Amino acid sequence: MAFRGSRLPGTPREPGILRIGKVPICECGEPLVDLRQACPEVVLTCRLPFLRKTVADMLNKAQSLLPNGWRLKVHTALRTLEEQSQGYWNYYKSLQEKHPNWPRHILRREANKFWHPPDMKAPPGHCTGGAVDLRIVDAEGNDIDLTSTVREGANSQPTYSRYLTPAARANRQVLIDVMTEAGFSNCADEWWHWSYGDSAWASRTGAPCAIYDRIRVLPPEVQAELTKQQEKGSDAG
Repeated sequence: MAFRGSRLPGTPREPGILRIGKVPICECGEPLVDLRQACPEVVLTCRLPFLRKTVADMLNKAQSLLPNGWRLKVHTALRTLEEQSQGYWNYYKSLQEKHPNWPRHILRREANKFWHPPDMKAPPGHCTGGAVDLRIVDAEGNDIDLTSTVREGANSQPTYSRYLTPAARANRQVLIDVMTEAGFSNCADEWWHWSYGDSAWASRTGAPCAIYDRIRVLPPEVQAELTKQQEKGSDAG
């Protein structure tokens, strides 16, 4: 069951993809770093554990601001454009199957709400090394409740969802506080998605330009990790 008006009144809304695409990009050339070495206190379950150096430093700052025993858990960091494209179009096709009467522009609009399109001017944040998807876990690795709702089936995905339980809202506010203080901006439609330096960050914050463009040539260490993951997936199949 879906509920309308799932955001609290007066809370941030996400800029549209066309607005994000108008932001100039001034690539600064900052390298990617391996989060396994750069962020030893952060729990990593991401396929490609690499981010821009400044973003990794910001993750460490956010981690240091958490209550004792709590840790950030990153489940998505860098993505290749191919991975982003596969995720986007798979989601698009699932919407198409679920809503066969929707025209293409409606399907695109709805898909864009949860996947940054890979074929637009602004590169997807994960493809720049500036975006991260995460949550919080306790000292035993258990997920801290950030999503429980007071009504079954209510939408908890918007960062300021009006349907969160008091406990989930308080825990989510901890995440908002530490990530914001560390310098990240949040995708208002996805409480777990935070970024710095990409086009969405620039659009949200009013920065004159994005400082991270898409990573077009993967460094050798990233390519090696990608190859290892692809071989692992092939073995599992």
